[in-house]
Amino acid sequence: MNDLDAVLQQADSARKELIGQLRQKADKQKKHLNNTLDDLNSNALANTIEKSTQACDQESEQARQAITAVRDMLNRLPKPLQPWLEEIDWTTYTFDQNYLPRNLVVGMESIEYDLGNLGKHTINLPKEVPFYSSDSCYFFKQSEHSIEMANTLVFRLATMLPYSSQFTLIDPLKMGQSFPYTKRLPFKRMVDNDVSRVLEEILSDIVRIQNSYLDNNIERLVDVDEEILGNAKFELIIAKDFPQAYDRRSIELLAKIASTGPKAGKMVILDLDEKAELPNGLNLKSLFPELLYVYDQSNQITWGLGKPYRDSIDTPETMNAILDGLSRAKPKETKLGFSDVIVTNPEQWWQESSTELISAPIGGSGSRKNDIELWFGERNKQPSSHGMLAAMTGAGKSNLYHAFILSMASRYSPDDLQFYLIDGKQGVEFQSYPKLPHARVVSLNTSPQLARSVLQELLDEMNRRNDMFKELGFSDFINYRRAGSPNGNLPRLMLIIDEYQTLFEDDKTGLGSQLMINIASQSRSAGIHMFVGSQKFVVPGMSQPQATFSNINLRVAMKMSGEEITSLQEFGSKGKQLIRGCTETGQVVISHNGGVDEVPCDTGRVAYIDEAHRHELLQQFVDKWQQQGGENHTVLLDGSEQPELTENTQINGLFLSHAQRPTEDEWIRYANKPQHAGGLNDNEWYPIEHPSVFWLGKEMNIHGQAKVILRRRSHEHVLIVGDSNEARLGMLGYFLAQMPINADAGQYQAHIIEGGIKGSPWYGVMASVNDIALQGSATVSDKFKDFEPQLESIMAELEKRRGMDEEEMLSEPSIYIVINDAQRIKEIAKQDNTYGMKVHGADSGAHMAALLEYGSEYGIHLILSFDNVRSLTKAFDRNELENFRHKIALQMSEEDSFRLLKTRDAAKLQADGKKPIYALHIDQMQNRPTKFKPYCYTQASQLQQSLEHLVQQYAKWS
Repeated sequence: MNDLDAVLQQADSARKELIGQLRQKADKQKKHLNNTLDDLNSNALANTIEKSTQACDQESEQARQAITAVRDMLNRLPKPLQPWLEEIDWTTYTFDQNYLPRNLVVGMESIEYDLGNLGKHTINLPKEVPFYSSDSCYFFKQSEHSIEMANTLVFRLATMLPYSSQFTLIDPLKMGQSFPYTKRLPFKRMVDNDVSRVLEEILSDIVRIQNSYLDNNIERLVDVDEEILGNAKFELIIAKDFPQAYDRRSIELLAKIASTGPKAGKMVILDLDEKAELPNGLNLKSLFPELLYVYDQSNQITWGLGKPYRDSIDTPETMNAILDGLSRAKPKETKLGFSDVIVTNPEQWWQESSTELISAPIGGSGSRKNDIELWFGERNKQPSSHGMLAAMTGAGKSNLYHAFILSMASRYSPDDLQFYLIDGKQGVEFQSYPKLPHARVVSLNTSPQLARSVLQELLDEMNRRNDMFKELGFSDFINYRRAGSPNGNLPRLMLIIDEYQTLFEDDKTGLGSQLMINIASQSRSAGIHMFVGSQKFVVPGMSQPQATFSNINLRVAMKMSGEEITSLQEFGSKGKQLIRGCTETGQVVISHNGGVDEVPCDTGRVAYIDEAHRHELLQQFVDKWQQQGGENHTVLLDGSEQPELTENTQINGLFLSHAQRPTEDEWIRYANKPQHAGGLNDNEWYPIEHPSVFWLGKEMNIHGQAKVILRRRSHEHVLIVGDSNEARLGMLGYFLAQMPINADAGQYQAHIIEGGIKGSPWYGVMASVNDIALQGSATVSDKFKDFEPQLESIMAELEKRRGMDEEEMLSEPSIYIVINDAQRIKEIAKQDNTYGMKVHGADSGAHMAALLEYGSEYGIHLILSFDNVRSLTKAFDRNELENFRHKIALQMSEEDSFRLLKTRDAAKLQADGKKPIYALHIDQMQNRPTKFKPYCYTQASQLQQSLEHLVQQYAKWS
C-alpha cells in the first residue's frame, strides 16, 4: 500500500521551503530598500535600486519556478489524494491501488504569495487531517450538511482503500435511510436495531487485530508490513444523530471503540447533536477525551495556514461512478514471499541440529516476516509431539504444507530429518517431492489400506528404535543423539498426511484410529512426529478422538466456516475468536499448547511459494545433496498407477548387494532379512527345497513386494484368475522373465503355451519374454498339440524322479509349465462321461491332473491363467482347485470369489473404479489374503524396457 504522506511529502517539503525562501527574500528586499533610502547620493541611489531590482527579479523568478513545479507535482497526485472528489472523472479510474490513510484529505488549502514584479501567485494544497496516525475521535456539528459531510468521508476512504476499507454506518433515527448506498459498498457491516451487538463485534475485531498484528514493535495497523497485512480492513464507523436514539450501552461501546480503535484501524466519526442530552451520569468529554472537531457549521475546515475549503460530494453521478468502479475493481493480490521467510543461500542451509527439536518459520506476523513457526520436539522443557491442521477449501492449506516442508528442508540435512508424505485418495499436493532428498516415502492418491500401512511402518520403526535405546541404556531419542549416536545416525521422522480421514475409510476394525493413537501417544520419544490435516479437526470414521488429541500439542487453524468454529473443541474461546478473523487465504492461528486460552496463540500469514520457486528449491536441494555424495532412496507409492518391475526395491537391492549370483548361504541371509531392510522376510528358506521367488507386483505398504515362493513341496503351483488381460499377462510374463534370478540357464526348464487369440494385442507377449529375458531357452507352443511332446517328456521325467532317491532328485532342474488363457485350451477341459460326470477325457487332461497333484514335490510347477471362474471349473473340480497353493484373483463377483477363495474379498478389489487394477493373493497354507497392485502389460515398448533392464542385471552374474 502507498501512503498519503509518501505521495505528498515532496510537495509539502517544497511548500515549506518555498515559504521560508519567500520570507528571507522579503526581509532582504526590505533591508536593501532601507539602506537605499538612507543614501543621499542620487547616482548611488539609482545604482543601488537598479542592482536590488535585478537581484529581487532573479530571486522572484526562482520562486515562481518553484511554485510552478509544486503545482505540476500536485496535478499529478493520484485521484484519491486530490482535494476535490467531485472534479474527478471516476468512470476512467481503475481502483487498482490502495493508499494508507495515516492522514485523510478533507479539502483544499489556498496559500497566496506576493512575488513583487512578478505579481501574486496562489498554491492550492490538499488539506489533510491526521487519521489512523492519531488516537483521536472526530466529530462534526449536526447541520443540514451532515449527510454531505459523512458521504464525503465515506467515499474519500473508499477511493483510497478500494479493497481494504470497511464501513459501519449507524443511523438509528432513520433506520439506515441516511446512507442508501450502503448495500453497494464492497465491505460493510449491516446494522439492524441491535446497535450494541454490532459495536461488540467491532470491539472483538479490535482485540483480534491487536493479537494478530500488533506488538511492542508495531503499535498501529497502519504500520504493519504490506505483505503481512494483506487485505486487512480499515474501518470507518459513523454514528449519525449522536447521541439521539443511542442507549447507554451503545454510547459506552462507541466510546471504547473511539479510544482503542484507531491503533487497530477503527476510526469513529460522530455526527454530534449538541442539544441532545447524554444519559444520566455520562459526560461527553470524559467519554471521548480525544474528540476533535473537523468541520464547522459554515462547512469550513477548522484549522489551516491559509484559507481552507471543505471537500464535498453530494451529486448522485459522482457517487454512482465511484460505486460502479469499486464493483468492477479486482483487489491487488498481496502475498508474503517465501524468500522473506527462509535463508535463500544454499551454502547456509542444513546448519541446524535435530537433536533437541526441529523448527521452521512458515510466515510472519505484524512485526516480522518470519516469526510464525512450527516446531516439534522439546523446547524449554515443553514438548511438542504432534500437530493437526484444519482449514476449509481455499484457505491455503496446501501452501502451508509446502512452506513447512521446504522451510524444514532448508534448515536440516537429509541425515537429520526425513519425511513420510501421504496424500489422500484424490490428493496431488506432494507429487513433486519424490526428488526431495529428505523424502523417505511419498504416497500419492493413497488408498485407506496403504495409508494405514504407512502408519504401521512408522510404528514398527518406533518399536525398533525404542528397543535399541533400551538395549543401549538410553531413555529416548534426545539422549541417544546427545551420546553421539553410538549405533549410527538416526534422523527425526516427520509424517505429514493431507486429508487424514483417509486413514479411517473402510476400516471396520478401527485399525486406523488405533495406529494413530499409538503413534500420537508413544512416538515422540523415538524422534517420530506426525502433522495431519483436513477440513476439520475431528473427521468422520475417527474413533476415540480424545485419546489422539490429548497428545497433539500443536493446533493449526486457517479459514473455517462459522459452524465449524462454533463447534470447535480443539481451541478455547480466545482461539476461536482469532480463527473467526481468518477470512483470507493464508491467514493462520497456531497454538503449541493444545489451544488453551491460558497461553496466547500465534497469528499471522503463511508465506506464499509459487510452483516455479518450489521446483527451483527442490532442484537446489538435490544438487546440494549430490555434491555431498548423497543418494536419493525415496520410496514412491502411487495409488493411481500400476507398479513397474524396474522399481522393485527387493530385486534392485539383490543385484546391488551381490556382484555374483548369491551362494546358498547368501540366499538364506537375503531371504531372512526383513522387508524394511530390503529382504524377503522369509524364515523358511531351505536350499534343499529349491526355493524360487517370483515377484508379481507391489503390496499395499511401503516395503512389501507381492511375490510367490515356490518350493519342492506339495501343491506348489500358481493359479491366476480374472478378466483383466493386462494384469494376467503382465504377471505371467514377468514371472517367466524372473527365472534367471533364481537359477542359471540349464538349471531350469520353461514350457509355454500361448493360448491368446492371434491378432489380439495380447498375442505374442510370451514369445517376446522368451526371446529377450530367457534368450530363447523356453519352448513356446501356440496349440496344445504342439505342446504334447513336451508334456509326454515331462510325465516321463516325473516318473523318473519319483524313482530317484531324494538327494539325487534335488540335483535335477526345476520345470515350469506356463499356460496363458488356459480356458482356450480345450484339451485340459473335462468331458462328460457316459454317466454324465465331468472327467478328464484325453490323456493330456489326466497328465495335467497328475502334475497338479504330485508334480511340485519333484520340481515341476504349473502356472496357469484363466479369464473367469466358470472357465476354470470346466478344467478342474473343487478338490483339484485345492491343489493350487497360490491363487491370484482379480475383480470378480462375490459368488465367484467365494467359490475360488472361500472369501468374498475379490469382489471388492475395484470398489474405487477400474484403475488402478488390484489383485488378491491367497496362500492356501497360510490362508492370509494379501491385496496388491499387479504388474501389467500395457505397451510392448514398456515391456521391452523392463525386460532389457533385467537382462542387464543378469549380465552382472553371468
